[in-house]
Amino acid sequence: MKTTWYFYLIVIAFAILLSIAHIKTDMAYHLHTLAVVLSIAYFSRNMLNILHISILLISVTVIELALYALIVTLSPQYNLPYYFTNGAIFTLHLLVDISLFLIFKNRVRLSILFVGKYQPKMREYVYMTHADILLVGLFLLFIVVDGLAFLENLIRNMDYIFGVSEEVAKPFWSWNWIHRSYLYIKSFLLACMLTVILATVYVERFRPAPIKESEEDSTLKKSEP
Repeated sequence: MKTTWYFYLIVIAFAILLSIAHIKTDMAYHLHTLAVVLSIAYFSRNMLNILHISILLISVTVIELALYALIVTLSPQYNLPYYFTNGAIFTLHLLVDISLFLIFKNRVRLSILFVGKYQPKMREYVYMTHADILLVGLFLLFIVVDGLAFLENLIRNMDYIFGVSEEVAKPFWSWNWIHRSYLYIKSFLLACMLTVILATVYVERFRPAPIKESEEDSTLKKSEP
């Protein structure tokens, strides 16, 4: 079996293990994800693009955790109904995923702006990685899942939210397909996200270092007759 296939098998196995870990532990929403990304940021601090990707994920995840904790804390204090709390949580996740989708769609541009201002000598080290491309696709899937969960919550509770008669709303009370599988879907997508970043770290180790413009000019001059 080729080395590439071994690598693919390891990546798939790692994604499955991460997904199971998240489902079994059910840690207070993304804590294990935060821990893994923090570890990646520390051990890959010499890889500029991976470091920027990790910092962006950490920053947004911390904000998401803080807002999630706020919703969970305020909900019982103000006796908010369960459908309102669920709707607020799904809305939070949806907005976060839309933000991350837009961030990673423009990650290279953001990194260039940051490096150009604070580390201009590192500008040539900024480029699009495999993670940038794959994370955009993954967060698009996150958006679809969160959007469907939000809509399902509205439909299932339309009698409370929109004042629809019980006769009309009752057939929709059993609509909980997304809600019932939400943890499993999000766990799988989170595992894929972490696996994509780790796989990119592995691939980036074999990428040749970029040639600086000054070095390229000197090489061209030496090759001239």
